[in-house]
Amino acid sequence: MLTEILTPTFRTLSRHRLYTLINLIGLALGIAVFLIMMLIVRYETTYDSYIPHATNLYQVDELLKPAGHAAYENDSVSFVSFPFLRQDFPEIDHAIRLLSIPQAVRAGEILGRETVTMTDQDFLSVFDLPLLSGDKATALDAPGKVIISASLARKYFGTVDALGRKIRIDNHEDGIISAVMADTPSNSSEVFTIITLFPSKFFTTLPYTLPFKNWGSTWGHIYIRIDNSNAVPRIRKELMAYPARHPGNYSQSGIKNMFGAGGLILIPMKDIHFHNAHIGDGGTSRQLVDILALVGLAALATALVNYINMATARAGLRAKDVAMRKVLGASRFSLVIRFMSEAIFLTFGAGLLALALAEFALQWVNALGGWQISYDWSFILPVAGSIALLSGAAAGLYPSFVLSAFRPVDVLSASRMPGGGRLDRTVRNALVTLQFTFASLLAICTLVMAQQARFVQALDRGMTNHGLIVIDALSDDTLKNRQASIMARLAEVPGATIATRSDLYPHHMSDSDDWKRPGQSTAFSLHWGYATPGYFETLGARLVAGRLFDDEHGQDYAQTNATSDSGKNVVISRLAVKQFGFSSPEAALGQDIQEAQVADKSIKYRVIGVIEDMRLGGIQSAIRPLLFFGTKAPIDYVAGIVRYTGATGQVEMARLQKVWEETVPDVPFSARDVSDILAEDYRSDANHSALFSIGSLVAVSIACLGLYGLSAFTVTRKMQEISIRKVLGARSGDILRLLISQFLRPIVFATIVAWPVSWILMQTWLSKFDQRISLTPAPFIVVTLLTLCVATVAIFSQAWRAARRPPVAGLRQIL
Repeated sequence: MLTEILTPTFRTLSRHRLYTLINLIGLALGIAVFLIMMLIVRYETTYDSYIPHATNLYQVDELLKPAGHAAYENDSVSFVSFPFLRQDFPEIDHAIRLLSIPQAVRAGEILGRETVTMTDQDFLSVFDLPLLSGDKATALDAPGKVIISASLARKYFGTVDALGRKIRIDNHEDGIISAVMADTPSNSSEVFTIITLFPSKFFTTLPYTLPFKNWGSTWGHIYIRIDNSNAVPRIRKELMAYPARHPGNYSQSGIKNMFGAGGLILIPMKDIHFHNAHIGDGGTSRQLVDILALVGLAALATALVNYINMATARAGLRAKDVAMRKVLGASRFSLVIRFMSEAIFLTFGAGLLALALAEFALQWVNALGGWQISYDWSFILPVAGSIALLSGAAAGLYPSFVLSAFRPVDVLSASRMPGGGRLDRTVRNALVTLQFTFASLLAICTLVMAQQARFVQALDRGMTNHGLIVIDALSDDTLKNRQASIMARLAEVPGATIATRSDLYPHHMSDSDDWKRPGQSTAFSLHWGYATPGYFETLGARLVAGRLFDDEHGQDYAQTNATSDSGKNVVISRLAVKQFGFSSPEAALGQDIQEAQVADKSIKYRVIGVIEDMRLGGIQSAIRPLLFFGTKAPIDYVAGIVRYTGATGQVEMARLQKVWEETVPDVPFSARDVSDILAEDYRSDANHSALFSIGSLVAVSIACLGLYGLSAFTVTRKMQEISIRKVLGARSGDILRLLISQFLRPIVFATIVAWPVSWILMQTWLSKFDQRISLTPAPFIVVTLLTLCVATVAIFSQAWRAARRPPVAGLRQIL
């Protein structure tokens, strides 16, 4: 029985090689793109799902709505509210603080720099991480205990059996490893490698105590676990008034200036990944994931429509074959089985090819998008199998149940193959329109995304990005009193032209506080930091008005302590000028400003200079107003900044590392080239744009393959009509124009349908960018013209062959 089904199936498919090849390639490409996109969507939508109680976990964020200024949100928060949360809300089962900082780590002779997470004893009750060894009840029950990941255990000890081993963090006293945890999955909002309790200095010593007392010091995260979901609405409501309820060292007016109508809000753990992208703090945009899903669906839909269109179109050519088989005794059931088996066999062949293509492409896609997606067969096989089965069944329905119902006498006595007439053509044109609507939609979106990516890369960041290295290893506590001498030594490295240090540098924003002009009732939040000599020159910041810090003015630089002995003169950015209400940068010079929360209103700072706005955050982050104090004193959470020339970044980095290791052998060197930082920032959108380009290219290719096959079929069916037209005087050019116009008509309509849909999609996507391109008709027109050109090329050979063919060839079919 199986042989009787497979033998004619192979014979039919091999006899019509072009038809088989077009459908096999088109379906395989469409299914492969769909599988890849679904793996990406699955990866992005299952963030943090490894946490057992993820549905009961919430991150506490700050929502600031200062009067007269745009609202914004911080996911890094102050810890002022933390001691009161469980006291005021008994429904909160567990609450913890998280503060993650890169620090020096030593185990024996192995020295490294790792991100250390400091937290509270309730950590494992909130993040119930799987432990490979150790007891959850005692893993963090006392200071000095440390949990490390399995990968770090292997790195520092050569084995995951590391319980009881000693590890030194931040060059202080040794900690004891109390537990080894499984590595955090890559699709996690919080990635944990080393976990320990807060050291005592965070409760006793400035500036470490700032986030525990000061609402403006937003250093870490707060997570709470609420098992009773009915309590969440009430907690949400009351948290909005929480800053005023627990002002810390702020006055009520200071809280009002900072938060306005805002307060604390709860973000469900399952939403954090997408929410972070929404507020411009990492994560992945939900719109992006939706568009990737759309790309996959469009590619699959194009392939399926193409296959079904081709299969049903060619089915009519087999009417006489069906009639002869019925005359020779074939039953309708056997014909149904044969047609269905042919269709499903082809789709399963395409499915197998798609599995191979998807597995091969996934490695490249992972590298392109920065993902770590595994090829999960338990997910892939059912999806691919279902697509193959359903598409095969859909394509086989018409020949199985319509052709098998024809009466042999009607078919054999007819002068032409049976068909659906005008309805048949309408359906085919509708399917072609649907195909090219999907393809045009993807192509337009891809072109707009590419334009936005180029625009973002060309943005003026207010500084000179090339030739700049940031050394974050300088923030090590043991180097605090040696910062200036170390940077002076690094400035002597060949290729280095100038070196400085600051806590405001590319991709690092320092604390924010509320500032105002004396006598003003409203304040606004700005980021402030410390600039040592040469800071603005090193970054290449552009002076707009006034002057920069220098040694000729005694009020410019603090000499001993950057926290308590700041200079009384400040430099601000152009946006800060606007926020303070000055009419121009020149008008701000010599004016006094002050912190809104400081009780002593006699403390004022004088503006001596205005610089152009610097975009220190990510590409999706809004430009923030900046304020700089001058200092020569040690700075907390500082980075060294070196300007170099005459060498590649890699060569200069090696030179700096060599001198660093000679100067500071006990602190691991950690630095990055700013060009690499920015390239990584741009890479995400550029790579996603590349994925869209590939998806749209596949969709257009599938549509054109189908159009080529359909044109071959249609031209064959129209040979009699073409021959009669030529006998009646039509020239080859007339026939060519007629055929091409008939095929292009549904494609033109498809591009028109795609215009408004893609316009809405791209307007929504562009809205997430602080600076973006204006959406113009140009990409829509370009895609329309290119689509028509490609489609014309696809059908030209068939139309040209038919137009040049002698009329007698077609008229012979009538006779």
